[in-house]
Amino acid sequence: MVYALPTIEEIVGLTPVYRIVALASGVGKTSLGTELVSELSRKGVRLAVVKQTHEKLLNELSDPGRYKLAGAHTVFVSSPENTLIYREPFTGLKEIIYAMKYHPLVLAEGFLGSSVGKAIAIVTDPSEINALIKVEKGLWYIVSNDYELVEKSKSIGFNALLLDETKHLAGEIYKDALRLIASRFKGSPENCGAGSWMEVAEKILHGIIMPHECPFAFPLRIHVDDKVVELDPRIARIAASLLEGFISSIIETTEKPRKIKIEFIME
Repeated sequence: MVYALPTIEEIVGLTPVYRIVALASGVGKTSLGTELVSELSRKGVRLAVVKQTHEKLLNELSDPGRYKLAGAHTVFVSSPENTLIYREPFTGLKEIIYAMKYHPLVLAEGFLGSSVGKAIAIVTDPSEINALIKVEKGLWYIVSNDYELVEKSKSIGFNALLLDETKHLAGEIYKDALRLIASRFKGSPENCGAGSWMEVAEKILHGIIMPHECPFAFPLRIHVDDKVVELDPRIARIAASLLEGFISSIIETTEKPRKIKIEFIME
């Protein structure tokens, strides 16, 4: 029996992603992003930020640069305050999210035209709207300092806000992320000690619990001495597939089991 690794789409599909984009530079993407991070953090959200830049990040004359030039694929630079990782560039936002540790929400700056997540576009001129529609299929919100431009965007069917309405926009992101996370669950929320999947989704968004602690897209939980072991979604998917194959090889049944429980007591 052959078990396929989970696809990038499956892993990325577990994560609400919101991209701050613009057709021009210097319009305030980072300012909007930092304000959104502040608002979402105040709500208790555990999130990651991915910033796209076209600037050179690694000085070849620095110590990390010398290690890279010498042939190292990845260089970690660690201090008591932070750890930096230098490696070959990813081909896109999908690959970055696929490689990173699970975060219940990702805010990205840049990646215009990416197929991942929803786009929040900063617009400075009405002519930019048509240009954005051509390159950005995931256009979710238009934000601008121009009141008339915001009203025009609303009149043609777009969600639109003024740039200083950050608190409102953060609230929309929060609600949308909850809906997306809750939609990934199966079965009854009572299995997770909750009255609704939205309640479970809120705990995940706040980092109180991890997706593997309840039936999720990869429904596998491992308990060691009554403590739930944190599993990366990719590992959970592989382990669940292997376990399902093992059970089907020793039990003759035409029906797929709904739940498997194994107890392993170590001497």
